[in-house]
Amino acid sequence: MRLFWISLLLISGCTPPPPPPAPPARTGWRLVWADEFDAHTVDRSKWTIRDGEARDVDLGCNVDDPANAYIRYGFLVLRGLRKTVRCGSRTRQYTQAYLDTIGRHSWTYGRFEIRARSPNRPGTSTGIWPAFWLRPEDGGKGEIDVVELPGGDKWQDRATAAIFYDYTPVKQDERLTLPGGGTPGDGFHTYLTEWTPDALTWYIDGRPVWRRDRATTPFFDEVFHKPYNLRLNLQVGGWLGAPDAATAFPADFVVDHVRVYQRSPIVNP
Repeated sequence: MRLFWISLLLISGCTPPPPPPAPPARTGWRLVWADEFDAHTVDRSKWTIRDGEARDVDLGCNVDDPANAYIRYGFLVLRGLRKTVRCGSRTRQYTQAYLDTIGRHSWTYGRFEIRARSPNRPGTSTGIWPAFWLRPEDGGKGEIDVVELPGGDKWQDRATAAIFYDYTPVKQDERLTLPGGGTPGDGFHTYLTEWTPDALTWYIDGRPVWRRDRATTPFFDEVFHKPYNLRLNLQVGGWLGAPDAATAFPADFVVDHVRVYQRSPIVNP
């Protein structure tokens, strides 16, 4: 399907999106779940798209609408729009997309990877906040942010890695420049968190950039030994700021793939 769409783009004279790299060899790990976004629509056996949800932590309405979450050319697009809608009992000025795997898929430990392009650019991205993250399936304490990509001139050139104990907030986070240079919005980059019983390690484009373990994190053993599900969303507004007159809409978070790896079983000779 991806080759079909790229062929159409070439015929029309448009530049196609860059093809994804081949999955790298991961010694000791096996692929257990993935979405390459090669279908015509979002795979509802893998994801739930939240609908009619107005949260206190942002300014948008999460909607299950093909205008906000769709697949094109083999890529998932999560789109934020400046659009006034009735959202539950509230009125919101923006629509946005939020996917999760709650009740469908969860894992204890693994390598959680996304290859994506941020919509954020200098001067035009205040209030735009894409993210790929994990939360406990039991709804309790803990969070693993594989990557957050907030916009605005203070943040748009960095990726954020973070963990939470709860939302008081008790958290640890780090704003990271890309190890190979560039910014999250200049093209597709790969963000990965490796979660083992002893540590959490973050990678950007294959290079380790941050680590948390028992020595750095007093709450490590309390919250990071249970199943977590996936969250993938584009948020409008929040604690890093609301959109301003220069914020560009539509704002598209483009995702090439999401993959989950777990340790391969040890085979005794």
